[in-house]
Amino acid sequence: MKLKIEISGLTGSGKTYFFNCLKKKVKKDKINYINMRSYKDLLLEQYLKKKTKVNLLNKVIYKLYIKKVNVKSNFLFKKEYKDLNAFITQNLKRYKNYLKVLSLYKNYINTANYTNERKSRMIKNFQIDFIGAKLIDSNFKFNIYDEGFFQKIFFNFECMTNLKFNLKKQMTYLKFVPRPDLVVLMNTNIATCLIRAKSRVDGFLYNHKLINNTKSKYFNKSVIDFAKKNNIPIITLNGNKLIKDNIKVFFEKIEKLKN
Repeated sequence: MKLKIEISGLTGSGKTYFFNCLKKKVKKDKINYINMRSYKDLLLEQYLKKKTKVNLLNKVIYKLYIKKVNVKSNFLFKKEYKDLNAFITQNLKRYKNYLKVLSLYKNYINTANYTNERKSRMIKNFQIDFIGAKLIDSNFKFNIYDEGFFQKIFFNFECMTNLKFNLKKQMTYLKFVPRPDLVVLMNTNIATCLIRAKSRVDGFLYNHKLINNTKSKYFNKSVIDFAKKNNIPIITLNGNKLIKDNIKVFFEKIEKLKN
């Protein structure tokens, strides 16, 4: 049995830090039953294998650009970006519920006070991840992702009654996206999340008027409720603790699932 594991939590909760530290440990200790490639990695591997209008060498160079900079390129890799887009569009046609899910995701990100450029990047990454999630065919027992589809709608941008992305829409989204077999939830003190988020270059997401309110105001509770209702196990980690302690707890939990 192969398990997809998704790491979820609020902005600043320590998701990416935990993921990166876990990745280093997996590599250092040569743990051969854990895969930590992203959905994007899986998509790009498939893209390199397929014959398209761009030659393989240019694809490989473009892949390095994507890994280091961004998917979109209007100058250096304009032709390659167009080629990748065509590949993505062709593959997405295979999934009958994709357009419905994409519409819901667009509805969600329109509740955020982001620039159109950033929203465009989020949509493109969603498309890439959606295909990547369908390409999982791994010999690894555990496949871990730092941003799966539950996490993509975890944060509640409006922090109030959200008419633009209400509970019904959230549940429909969760029903049709690729779902994890296990969730690692970073349960971090809201004060810590606020401090960490303030220092981020990509913007401070929290509503200042609600800083003193409970953490439940900031996430779509439906994500966790959906996981529980569908018997998806949740490993809860305290993001205020030392990283070595959380990694230890994580391995203790999955050890029970390994055999």
